[in-house]
Amino acid sequence: MFIRRRFVTTASLAVVIAASSAAAAANASGKLCVGSTPGCYSTIQAAVDAAHEGDTITVEPGTFAGGVTIDVSVRLVGAGAGRTIISGGGPVLTIGEFGASTEPTVSIEGVTITGGITRSSPESVPFTGQEGVFAAGGGVEIPPNADFSGGATVTIADSVITGNRVAPSDTAPFGPPCPGGPCPFAFAGGGGIDSWGTLALANTTISDNRVGSASGLSDLASDAEGGAIENFLGPLRINNSVIRGNRLSATGPNGRFSVGGGIHDSGGTLAVSNSSVTDNSATLAASLPNSVEQLANGGGMEVAGDVSAATISSTTISGNSVSMTNTVGDAEAFSGGINVGLDVDFTMSNSVVADNGVSSATLAGSSGDAEGDSGAGELLGTINSTRFTGNTVMVTSVAGDVTAFAGALMDVGSLANSVISDNHVHASSPSGTVFAAGGAVVLDEPGLTFRNSEVSGNTIDANGAVGSAQGGGIFDGPIDNGPPGGLLSLVNSEVTGNALTGSGGITRRGGGLYIQNLPLTLRHSVIAGNSPDQCFGC
Repeated sequence: MFIRRRFVTTASLAVVIAASSAAAAANASGKLCVGSTPGCYSTIQAAVDAAHEGDTITVEPGTFAGGVTIDVSVRLVGAGAGRTIISGGGPVLTIGEFGASTEPTVSIEGVTITGGITRSSPESVPFTGQEGVFAAGGGVEIPPNADFSGGATVTIADSVITGNRVAPSDTAPFGPPCPGGPCPFAFAGGGGIDSWGTLALANTTISDNRVGSASGLSDLASDAEGGAIENFLGPLRINNSVIRGNRLSATGPNGRFSVGGGIHDSGGTLAVSNSSVTDNSATLAASLPNSVEQLANGGGMEVAGDVSAATISSTTISGNSVSMTNTVGDAEAFSGGINVGLDVDFTMSNSVVADNGVSSATLAGSSGDAEGDSGAGELLGTINSTRFTGNTVMVTSVAGDVTAFAGALMDVGSLANSVISDNHVHASSPSGTVFAAGGAVVLDEPGLTFRNSEVSGNTIDANGAVGSAQGGGIFDGPIDNGPPGGLLSLVNSEVTGNALTGSGGITRRGGGLYIQNLPLTLRHSVIAGNSPDQCFGC
């Protein structure tokens, strides 16, 4: 028996030595493997720890443990998204190191990244002084470098990032004044990816990730952002990819902001091409008074003002939603599809923005007002060959006033060779004043040119004791003491079949177009078939 046991031990040692030698030889050649094949590492982390700059790590079919940190420039190649699964951890993959002087360049191909649960991030203690207040990156975390000029350079291709969750585990008293003292602050973002670096996605799906209250982990988040992607600093490029079914929400008593159900981008540049952003949502269920700033916006995408330039081409943005309710104060929600900041150099072409929705409501217990706008989105820039159809804005208040407008979009700039059709605004209040405008389009700032475009079949339905419905197709005038609009031009375009309807206390003006004492340029264009009239103020 002793001799037999000794033989087995010797044989096992020989296998270990052979595997170690094979791994060393593979490492020397710049190629490492992970899996059950002799000579491969058993975990991804072990292979990364053994890798040198520029190495390739291949990962065999199977499910492998997440919670991996990649701090060396490597190429990680799976056997295909349906065959190589990296699961668990929080995040599943961390690429780079928080505060490092240099960050790696990493490419990832052919894997599924799933099952990540992030309750605290490397940024939490430096930003807030404690763990668990800042949570981001359920699937992938790309932290900032030492001087916050960027982070790792990451390319993800032919992969799936799905089923990851993010929610804070603690709060800090960093917010504005709340009824009981400083509002609690807790951040949740980047259900699929949180990036402070340079990120490129190709042929990749980011789906069904959950942020904030939507995660089921906690209701602590005051701020929820980026159901699929939170991008803070560097360039973000998305090509031939799908952003689908991601959810983020913030709820009372802490909830104040819910922004970017699919993507929240607040830095660098953005380029999206040949992709889809569909069925994502941003939800805020608030219970705070009007003295506290709070809102929900960007059901599909939020492109903030610090982004220098954004380009969207050959892309579908559809079925996204943004909603806010409040049981104490006002409710405000806008941009069901995409919201673009005023200072962003923005262009969109050959795309579809369809069936997105905005919902804003004050509930029983609140005497506040409700406002909602931009079913498709707030898009300020140059738009060409794009369809905006089937988007909706629905706003109600149990006891306050209601403002609802821009069934499709708020815009300034130019729109050419495009169609804006069958978008709808619904507004109602049993006792407050109702104002509804722009079944299709509202001019947000002076200057908008329609060229070779169609505005048709859009509607406003307003119900209340008193109020007005204006511009079933296009509204050109001030809203809430905002900019006056103006300088509207229609060139080779049509405004047809738009309609205003409402209860007896609602004044209806401008079934096709409403202009308030402003110049209109009309060249080879038609305004016809609108109800109850064609144009008010023309």
